[in-house]
Amino acid sequence: MPYSNGCTTVLSNFETGLNYKDIDDPSIMITFPLLSDPNTKLIAWTTTPWTLPSNLALAVNPNFDYVKVLDKKSNSHFIFAECRLSFYYNSNKDYTIVEKMKGK
Repeated sequence: MPYSNGCTTVLSNFETGLNYKDIDDPSIMITFPLLSDPNTKLIAWTTTPWTLPSNLALAVNPNFDYVKVLDKKSNSHFIFAECRLSFYYNSNKDYTIVEKMKGK
């Protein structure tokens, strides 16, 4: 449902067509270290960073393929969806895949 953050209400189809324009939607990536291995971090992406303080867990898709990579620059391990490798790294020289796994 289209929503107006300014009015804090839903919008009608007519309202959503008025003055339509593409805008940049700021987003952030944040890492969550594993309790069992603080040198391994899950990477999450969000457009609602104000919700981060209340997050109690991260969810993964059980059908997606995930990778654990060694980031050669920081010497840290990161876990994220395999299809996002090219988003995080420009060259495969910057990382080494340590493990592949399903979300389940």
